[in-house]
Amino acid sequence: MAKLVNSIPEAAQEELETYLNEDLRGAVVTVTAPIVDEDGRIYFDEIALRLENRREVVIRAEMRGKWPMLVLEVNTGRGWRNMSVAEDYAEELEDLTAAPWHPEPDTLEEARL
Repeated sequence: MAKLVNSIPEAAQEELETYLNEDLRGAVVTVTAPIVDEDGRIYFDEIALRLENRREVVIRAEMRGKWPMLVLEVNTGRGWRNMSVAEDYAEELEDLTAAPWHPEPDTLEEARL
C-alpha cells in the first residue's frame, strides 16, 4: 500500500490536477443510469468511465460539509474504493515532490576527465 501523504505542495497539486483532467478527458463512458423526473429534469444515479489506462471509475456525489462534491471511485478488481493520489497517482506524486537530482562529486570529476 502506498504511504499516506501529509501535505502535497501547491505546485504538485496543480500538476496532479492536470494529470487527472487528461485522464478524464480521454475516458469513455461505459455505464449511465439516467433518471427523468415528472417535471422533465434529468438526473444520473451513476456514471461509469473507462480511462485510457483501462481502469474503471465511477463518478458519484458525496457531501463534503454543507456542499455536495463529485468523487471518483475506482474498481480495483477486488471491489471499489475512493480514488486517491496516494494510491492511484503515487508515481506521479513521487516525481513531482522528489528532491532535485545533483550529481555526486565523484561523477563530476569523472566527467571532467
